[in-house]
Amino acid sequence: MIHLICPNPAIDRTLLFKKIVRDKPNRPLKMKEVPGGKGFNVAYALSFDHDVDFKIHTILGGKYGEHFIQLADYYHYPIVRTAVDTNTRLCHILVDESDRSLILSQEYGFKLNRRLFNSFTNTLLDSVKNGDYIVFSGSLMQGMPETYISDVDEQLQQRGVKARMVIDTSGAPLRQAYKLAPYMIKINNEEILDIFPQKKLETIQDYLHLLQSDVDPAISNFIITLGGKGAIGRIGHKYLYGYSQPVEVKNPNASGDFFLGRFMHGLARKEEEMTILREALAFSTSNVENWFPEVTPKQLANAKIEIQDLELGAKTK
Repeated sequence: MIHLICPNPAIDRTLLFKKIVRDKPNRPLKMKEVPGGKGFNVAYALSFDHDVDFKIHTILGGKYGEHFIQLADYYHYPIVRTAVDTNTRLCHILVDESDRSLILSQEYGFKLNRRLFNSFTNTLLDSVKNGDYIVFSGSLMQGMPETYISDVDEQLQQRGVKARMVIDTSGAPLRQAYKLAPYMIKINNEEILDIFPQKKLETIQDYLHLLQSDVDPAISNFIITLGGKGAIGRIGHKYLYGYSQPVEVKNPNASGDFFLGRFMHGLARKEEEMTILREALAFSTSNVENWFPEVTPKQLANAKIEIQDLELGAKTK
């Protein structure tokens, strides 16, 4: 079972405009609503084939919360809900097709009080079994301590439960989680400096040396995404670098989440390391080709991904 942690979700509304004009009514060419928040973005790629067991732990409330549940049902997302009195937040992504610019409007949402915090955490702890994955993607919600991930791990161990922690966060929470030697860390080329601030990382060889010499060897999977340059990582016992051939970029929102979701899909199905990385890159690459957070089977089939085993020097397509 994979547990996705998304306490502060949002109804994500992406509105596509031919051109956004100031001080005049702007009517979208198209609008799409999806259940949003990084955990739900991860769920999209994770569940694309509907063959992996997962739950999304979240907090929902109000009329927008009810609408959110309807959207989640449409995508067949299994939710473990903690109720709140406040309306679930709305987030708007305005896309100007003329210059391919984005305007992001993101509400703060509810405040996490002690009662709600305890209820959410206890529900999570009660759900996790031995061997389950717990995926923390994005920043911790305001009101959660920077030690929240390690606190959850410690409380599970006190219950005799050993879970596999998957981390995609930044700053102090990332540094705290790194000390756990979690099952997996997936971060980008800026967030890696939160752990190794003195490192000069410019080339693929720089990253390879870091993975081989500095990253805790107890971490089974450590992946660094490099934006348009692909991703490098230690996956199991292999050091792999992968990248895609250039594509036309429309909207890069959620690409990192799609990468993580499909990576988790491969891990859960015990796929071969190169296959896992190739699929993750195919999903993140295909996502940027769309105005909305989605991929199509045709885009996935057409994605040109190259994977290199950095120790063997072998390259596959």
